[in-house]
Amino acid sequence: MKVRVLNSLHQGYHGGMGRMGHRFSIVLMAAVLVASAWLGVTEPGRAAVKAALFVPEILPNAPLHPQRWLREDPSYEAVRFFYGGAEGASDLYVPSGGGKYPAVVLFFGVIPAGRDDPRIVNLASGLARSGIVVLIPWSEVMTTFHRLDPKAVDLLVGAFQYLESHPAVDASRIGVAGFCVGASFAALAAEDDRIKEKVAYVNSFGGYYDAKDLLVAIASQTRFYDDFSEPWTPREDSKTVFAVHLLEGLPDAREGEMLAREFGYLKEPPAATYDPVSVSQEAQAVRSLLSGVTMQEAQALLSSLPSQFLDDLALISPSTRIGDLKAPVLIMHDSEDTAVPAAESRRMANALKERGQVHYTEFSLFQHVDPTRQLSPLDMAKEVWKLMFHMYMVMRLGT
Repeated sequence: MKVRVLNSLHQGYHGGMGRMGHRFSIVLMAAVLVASAWLGVTEPGRAAVKAALFVPEILPNAPLHPQRWLREDPSYEAVRFFYGGAEGASDLYVPSGGGKYPAVVLFFGVIPAGRDDPRIVNLASGLARSGIVVLIPWSEVMTTFHRLDPKAVDLLVGAFQYLESHPAVDASRIGVAGFCVGASFAALAAEDDRIKEKVAYVNSFGGYYDAKDLLVAIASQTRFYDDFSEPWTPREDSKTVFAVHLLEGLPDAREGEMLAREFGYLKEPPAATYDPVSVSQEAQAVRSLLSGVTMQEAQALLSSLPSQFLDDLALISPSTRIGDLKAPVLIMHDSEDTAVPAAESRRMANALKERGQVHYTEFSLFQHVDPTRQLSPLDMAKEVWKLMFHMYMVMRLGT
């Protein structure tokens, strides 16, 4: 039943790169010229130049790509590595030229964009031209079945350890980064005892901090932070992940199948008759959560689910072991994100504030993780500058 439900729930990634227009050109070139004044003089100057050259590589239809004029294309290789008795599939981008480079494990989580997706290729190639070895591991469970898989943490730790032994990598300068769910799992990997003292930095873009809070937000269609709450409409792929976890969390798989059919996730004729009144209390709670409830009701219903389900939520929540996150953390989030509320990243930044070494940037440029929101020229310039500064911070830590 599990594979049938997951395949039925699988959704394509909603988004798209769109067009940003030529209004980037003046801002981008001005930033390059200003940053170039520091080139070769200071470490911050070199990081600023790298950031200014990198940003056009991730902006859709940016009119200028100076990085491609000044840096050779990286080499690409599909590689496999072994970790804990399993085998990981990944893509490796290595800067041109010899020597050792800093590196990053970059994880996309449940985003089913293929390895040839221009967004992924441009991002990885741009980072590699900046002098960073990029390894992108892929979790089949997460990309194929749209399911959060705790075992993906082992995959990321294995990817980190693979980079440690790679001849082109400076093992003392390896970071982890991710997008959406992948960002949360990057943080989970950085908390892992096997590598937590070695991770150079974490860059989290659009991730969740606490899985239970995210499920409350989706079930109630409410985003909340501290004492503030307001209506929020989650996108379909987020609701899909929500449904997967609820249905698979039921102790009785037959009830999960019945509910999947009731809510239109399975189209086959029922294998048995279904009496909605006779189902377990857990199944009734799941039905209510899938139907939509208030924030307070969602919190109570989730708390009533089996302890194993709640333990699994804690296992995939960076909040559970946030004290074990030793590396500097850079956090990015779309302020109007409909996949994961920005409140999740705010809570993570707040939890790390006392420790220091956290930098949080909230954007209006992005739609989830795609820089496609239409803005006025002035607002666009401000957003591009914010992106430049955040990437400057990444380049300082990453290179």
